[in-house]
Amino acid sequence: MKISVVVPVYNVQEYLVKCLESIVNQTYSELEIILINDGSTDDSGRICDDYAAMDKRIKVIHQENGGLSAARNTGIKIATSEWITFIDSDDYVAEDYIEYLICLALNNDADVSIGTYTYVTKSKEIDKGTGEVSIMDNKTAIRRMLLDQGFDMGAWAKMYKTTFFDDNLYPVGKLYEDSFTTYRVVSKAQKVAFGSKSIYYYINREDSIVNRVFNERKLELIEMNKLNENFIRENFPSLLGEAKRRVLWSYFSTLNQVLSTDNSHIIEKYSPDLINYIITEGKFIVRKKYVPLRDKIAYLSLKYLGVTKYKQFWSFYLKIKK
Repeated sequence: MKISVVVPVYNVQEYLVKCLESIVNQTYSELEIILINDGSTDDSGRICDDYAAMDKRIKVIHQENGGLSAARNTGIKIATSEWITFIDSDDYVAEDYIEYLICLALNNDADVSIGTYTYVTKSKEIDKGTGEVSIMDNKTAIRRMLLDQGFDMGAWAKMYKTTFFDDNLYPVGKLYEDSFTTYRVVSKAQKVAFGSKSIYYYINREDSIVNRVFNERKLELIEMNKLNENFIRENFPSLLGEAKRRVLWSYFSTLNQVLSTDNSHIIEKYSPDLINYIITEGKFIVRKKYVPLRDKIAYLSLKYLGVTKYKQFWSFYLKIKK
């Protein structure tokens, strides 16, 4: 049985060879490898073509730059397999990545299978695997994604029935696009299989979208999570509290980025509304057992002690987290 592997590629010549080597050398070899060169201006496009010339399983599509969503959507539209998985081109995977995910799905009669990852920085690797194996319905899986309990809404380290994307393409032109899409795709599953084995290597790049200095587009994290809150309200109303907590987390995350800038104009422009939302809408988290103590302390420090103490708390938290 063939598996479709979609790899969006954009200006990653430094990482691309390692990524592609990890894919072409999979223990499960019956693959359709779809490389979407999304208007790269470095040597990434040539590297894709070189690999396609060496491996007949590889298809390369060169398109004008449209962003990660546009690249993934192109791959979805031309995929011919029953199953599909996504790998970011600056990351790489374990040699049994495909085999593990497809066996996890088929052996448990699941529609979506999920593994976990190793977080790779310049100085260390953090293996997130715990050995847990759980089979769950879509509601339980979505709750765990909302609370980041073992896995989250990232597109990667998952395998899906390809048909689940027929009416669930990624929103073009948006950051945090998997925040919008993954919940909707998983909602189509009757059964989800999760195996907490580290099969994906996530590279923490200092120049990645997530790590770049704050700009207005970072507000799309809030937008995506609010859209998800509406989706949860309509389809899984008993999870509305968890969805609201996720929205609140997006406000915390955005506020932290705003406060970390040296630009006083940005701080003055965005922080008041962010702080007001957190203080006004966040009081419910104090009573919820599923909300991390970190979030509760952050909320209470911001509300009662002010921004300076709040920043000190987050600075301390980040230090002990390391």
